[in-house]
Amino acid sequence: MRLLISGGTLVTEAGPQKADLLCIDGTIAAVLDPASPNEVDHEELVDAEGQLVFPGFIDPHVHSRDPGSTHKETFAHSTLGALCGGLTTIIEMPNAIPAVSTAEVFAERRAQHEEKAWVDFGLWGLALGPENAEDIPELFAAGAAAVKLFWGYALDKETKGLVYNFDSADPDSVLLPPENGEVLQLFANVAKTGGVLAAHCEDRHILSASAEALGHPIETYDDLLTARPAIAEATTIAIGAEFARATGCRFHVVHMASAQGAAVVARAQAAGAPVTAETCPQYLTLTAEKEAELGPLIKVYPPVRHQEDQDALWEAINNGTISSIGSDHAPHLVSEKMVGFGQAPAGGLGVETVAPLLVDGMLRGKITPQRLAEVLSTSTAQLYGLYPRKGSLRPGTDADVTLVDPRGNHTIRNDDMHALNPVSTWDGWKLRGRITGSVIRGQVSMKDGEPVGERRGTFVAASHRPAETAEA
Repeated sequence: MRLLISGGTLVTEAGPQKADLLCIDGTIAAVLDPASPNEVDHEELVDAEGQLVFPGFIDPHVHSRDPGSTHKETFAHSTLGALCGGLTTIIEMPNAIPAVSTAEVFAERRAQHEEKAWVDFGLWGLALGPENAEDIPELFAAGAAAVKLFWGYALDKETKGLVYNFDSADPDSVLLPPENGEVLQLFANVAKTGGVLAAHCEDRHILSASAEALGHPIETYDDLLTARPAIAEATTIAIGAEFARATGCRFHVVHMASAQGAAVVARAQAAGAPVTAETCPQYLTLTAEKEAELGPLIKVYPPVRHQEDQDALWEAINNGTISSIGSDHAPHLVSEKMVGFGQAPAGGLGVETVAPLLVDGMLRGKITPQRLAEVLSTSTAQLYGLYPRKGSLRPGTDADVTLVDPRGNHTIRNDDMHALNPVSTWDGWKLRGRITGSVIRGQVSMKDGEPVGERRGTFVAASHRPAETAEA
C-alpha cells in the first residue's frame, strides 16, 4: 500500500517543513520535496494543502473502565472516541478489574483490547508496593509503558479498585497504602528496569487533616478545594523527587494541577533529578470559577484550581517542565456525577477532546505547533518507551499522522461524542482549528471526525533501558 500525503506542512522535531510524506506498507518511506502528486507513484492520495501534518497524537492517560465497569465505558467506545478526536495511539491505565498488576493479567488485557481497539495502544502496569514487587520487572519485560502508584490511596484487596475513604473501611478488605520506606524500595526496583514509575500525587495525611479541619462534609466546590489543597500535591511530588534522585528511578507526575506542584517539579529538574510531569486539558482550560456553570461535572482529582494555576501550567509546558499531556479520560454515569460535590465520583470524559482543545490553544497563542507536537506526540512517545516507532515523522517509523486545518473550526457537542456515556465538561465550546483526519500505520483511519474502514488498532510494546547510575 502506497499512500501519499501531499501539500501540507510537516510539524517535525526540527521545525515546520513544507514537504510531502510517502508511506509504504505502514511505515514512512520518504519525506519528499513538494511536488505534483502525478510525479510520485502512489495508490492513495491525501490532499493536505493548507494543513499542518503532525506526528500522530498520543494520549498516555486513559481509563476505559474495561473490564469491570463497562456500564461506564468500554475500550471499544474510548478508542473510537480517541480515533475521532484525532489520536492515533493511547496508553490504557491499569486499574480496571482485575487490575494489571501481574504479567499474566497484562497478557490477558492485551488480548482483550486487541479485539476492540480502533487506535494503537500501550498498557500501564499497577504498582502496589510490597504486594507485587516481584511482578514489576515482568510487567516491563512484557512491554508495559510505565507502572502507576496511586500514592496515598488504599485499594480493594480483591478488585484492586481505589478506596478513597479507607479510614472507615473494613481493614481486612483493603490493601493499605504503602509507607514511604516501601515506596522508596519500589523506586529502587523500578530503577533497575529503566522503566517509568508514575504517581497520583496527593499526600494522604494532608488530605485527612484538611478534611478534618473543614469540619463538615464537602458541600461546595470551595469545600472541595479546602479539603484537597495544592500543598498535598506539592508535598508528594517533593518526596517523589527526592526518591528519584536517590535511586535513579524515572519518576513521572501525572495530572499535575497546581502552580505549587509545577514549581516543585522545576526545582527538582534543575537539581538533576529524573522527574517529568504531565498535565491535562481540564487544568489548562477550566478554573474553579467555572463551578457555577458546570456543577459536579468539574470534579476531578486533583481538583481544578484557579487562573494563576492554569497560567503556571501553560508556562511549565512552554519552558519544558511539563513534557506530556494526557486526558485522564475517566467516565462515570451521568446519574453518578449529579449527586453533589461530596458524593460525586471524580473524573469525566476527555479522550475525544484532548487534541481539539490543545489545537484551539495553539491557535490562541498558548503553545506553538512544534511544542504541541512534542507534548502530544514526540516527547510523550520518548517518555513511555514508544519512540521512534511512535511520535516521529522520520522514515522507517510507523506512518501515524494527525492532520489539522488551522483555518477550520470545531464545536464540541455531546451529541457528537462516541463515549458510552457522552456528557462532556466542554459541551458547547466553540474551538478554533479542526482535526480533519488521521493515518494509522499508513492507512487513512479517520476523516472529518468519523472512522474510515474497520477498526485496526494493535498493541505497541514499550522498550526501556535500565538506569546506568543512581546517587544512592
